[in-house]
Amino acid sequence: MKMVKGKRWLLSMFALLLLLVLGPAHQGAVALAEGTIQLRVSAGIDGAYKEAGQVPIVVTVTNGGADTEGNLMVATGNRGNNQYSAAYYQPVSIAKGVTKQVTIMVPGSELYNSTYVAMMVNDKIVAQAPLNGQSYSNDMVMIGVLGQNADTANFLSALPRDTFPNPAKAVPMKPENVPTSGVQLQMLNMLILNNFALDSLNEQQIQAIRDWTKAGGKLVLAGGAQYKKTAGALADLSPVEVTGTTSVKSLANLKTDKTKPVELTAPFTVSNGTVKAGKVLYSEGTIPLFVVHNVGEGKVLYAAYDLAEEPVASWAGNSRFWSDLLIKAFGSSLGDFKSSSLDGIWPLREASDMNPDLKIPEVSWFALLFGIYALIAGPILFFILRAWRKQSYMWGIVPALAILTGIGIFSFGALQRGTGVLVHQVSFVQLQNDGQAKVNGLTSFFVPRNGEYRLTVKGQGQAQPLADRERTDVIPKIWTSTQADQTDIQFRDVEFWSTRKVATEHTISDAGSFESNLSYKEGALTGTVTNKTKFALRDLTIFSGNQVQEISELAPGASIEVNLPFQPAAQARWSNRQSYATTALPAHLRSIQTEQTREQVMIEMLEMTDRRNNQNEIVRIAGWTNQSVVDAVVQNENTKLESLTLITSELKVQPSKDGHVYYPTGTFDVTMSGSSVPVGDEGDGYRLPAGDITFDFNLSQENKKLKITNVYLYTWSDDNTPFSKEVYNWKAKAYEPFEKAFNNTVMSGDKAALYVSADGMMRIKFANQLPDERHIGIPNVSVEGKVSQQ
Repeated sequence: MKMVKGKRWLLSMFALLLLLVLGPAHQGAVALAEGTIQLRVSAGIDGAYKEAGQVPIVVTVTNGGADTEGNLMVATGNRGNNQYSAAYYQPVSIAKGVTKQVTIMVPGSELYNSTYVAMMVNDKIVAQAPLNGQSYSNDMVMIGVLGQNADTANFLSALPRDTFPNPAKAVPMKPENVPTSGVQLQMLNMLILNNFALDSLNEQQIQAIRDWTKAGGKLVLAGGAQYKKTAGALADLSPVEVTGTTSVKSLANLKTDKTKPVELTAPFTVSNGTVKAGKVLYSEGTIPLFVVHNVGEGKVLYAAYDLAEEPVASWAGNSRFWSDLLIKAFGSSLGDFKSSSLDGIWPLREASDMNPDLKIPEVSWFALLFGIYALIAGPILFFILRAWRKQSYMWGIVPALAILTGIGIFSFGALQRGTGVLVHQVSFVQLQNDGQAKVNGLTSFFVPRNGEYRLTVKGQGQAQPLADRERTDVIPKIWTSTQADQTDIQFRDVEFWSTRKVATEHTISDAGSFESNLSYKEGALTGTVTNKTKFALRDLTIFSGNQVQEISELAPGASIEVNLPFQPAAQARWSNRQSYATTALPAHLRSIQTEQTREQVMIEMLEMTDRRNNQNEIVRIAGWTNQSVVDAVVQNENTKLESLTLITSELKVQPSKDGHVYYPTGTFDVTMSGSSVPVGDEGDGYRLPAGDITFDFNLSQENKKLKITNVYLYTWSDDNTPFSKEVYNWKAKAYEPFEKAFNNTVMSGDKAALYVSADGMMRIKFANQLPDERHIGIPNVSVEGKVSQQ
């Protein structure tokens, strides 16, 4: 009987333990299954996104319970085993029975299949949902479409791959899909506005489109009869000043070599106006149909008709026509991509580790302290204790003295670093010659003690914490919240004497520019350059290729005389690209050998900006300032700021008085326009098996008629493949042997009349005759000639 009671007692205790252990877990599982907060998640635009730029994560929150306040969080940067590096969040307050939609911008490079969205209340997950959307590769040309008709521009998703090298996808957008910052549009390669009420966007959204375009975006303005409604406040970016509408009975020029023109059965409405800038690509009589114009680093394409209007919208040749049109208008830059909007900033990341305030104390100080310790702990202490006959005290005094010495050295190092937070900023500023500037920055801060720190980056733009792979957790330790005018980043559980980093990208609207009056004459580039920026610069260089002129300083408003030699026939070589960046450093900074300086590291940012095109002959100016260009503050902390900024700009070169001009390599768009075999895009070139590949060289210049004296061709291959070449004769409408058009690598002006089309296009076909795959770099040209205004 006693044994039975003992068994019952043990079973009761076991059941109680099970309830205590499993009860809370069971209740949690029930709470999650029957949770009152429901989440629906869609990534990207209309569920489509790619791992580039900023991706909008749209979360629909439904509250079926009591009023709730918390944080809606996207866990990003999976480092494996469900360990995440950063959370992007927005505070949410949602009443009972309410459904609310929240958009959180997240770096596409940090999204993984395991990324999840969670509602957090008091740092606990009360609801969770996976990411939902279709991810596309980074070589996808993502085209955003704002139009009245949801099917507008669907034909762009079917561009023929034999002429358009990248896959393309048209994504319909709604006004709420347009962010309030230009850098948040970087997921898109192109944006189309067609028969769209631009005034349905707010001022910040319109400014975001403007900033994105000037920073390198490709904007299409269309709409036909509704053009003025579409262009609205962006009409100043258009190459055409539209005055009204008209109709045409034919669109005979809208064709390619492989398509027939669209047949019109009735008059077709188009917008009409005056070309104020740019190049007319297609026209019907005197009516411009397509005109392209450079705006900052980007381009704007004007289209005179509504892209959704029949019969053009369903025309069988529409996709092939637009394939040719986009190449003519935008060149190869349309397919350019970055895995992140902050991709290519490794020089800033490396330079940020070189904070002058964090230098190790001089070795001589350590030698002095250790010398004093050795002297006291050795002969001095020995003779004193021997005189007192207390030698046994050595066993206690020496260890105590070692501890005191260690504390002293530690205190000496801490005293040198101070008790506050040490902030270090390194930045790269690219002026755009219209008063605006693109800024890439990296802010690092060193903390003296452990705890939580909050960095606020003010202004519109992107701020992304750079997480250490070792600092991850299921619930991340870095929390980022982006508002309209600032970004707050919380760093939790920060260890003492450690560093945290945040990369930023934004636009300065009032940076100013360099005013240049330069021209080539008698074997030299001469003229003046005036600093119209707000930056006081030191250690400047004006450079083109390997030719460099140094200037010790240049204050705002000051001017300098330029005299650089040049040789048109001396082509840039790929091997020279390796020294391109360091060439832009003044000699006294370039020659430092004792230790690498911040300037020597940061100058590599110039190389990163020209990675795809061979642009090391473009005339540029670069200089340094200690002025900060990123407004970042560590909240509630005493801080000491150290900053270094590299300012650079392209300098415009004008024709000489007699019209003579030289356009260096990198000036003209070079586009892969076709191939007989599948090719692999390698960024700076292509890899192809036995077969041919065709490149188009767009030698036209806006508002200038160029009479060519010489065309200098530069070709290269990583594996030194001897590609055979043919040049297209536009009058004979056939390819001809390369040697008939070029003497070695130079085409004379009389030959250019045959091999350069009326609209400035030169076409060369390269053939790989070897059985295995070979590499061909993107070829380039420089051009010498005379220009006149059209």
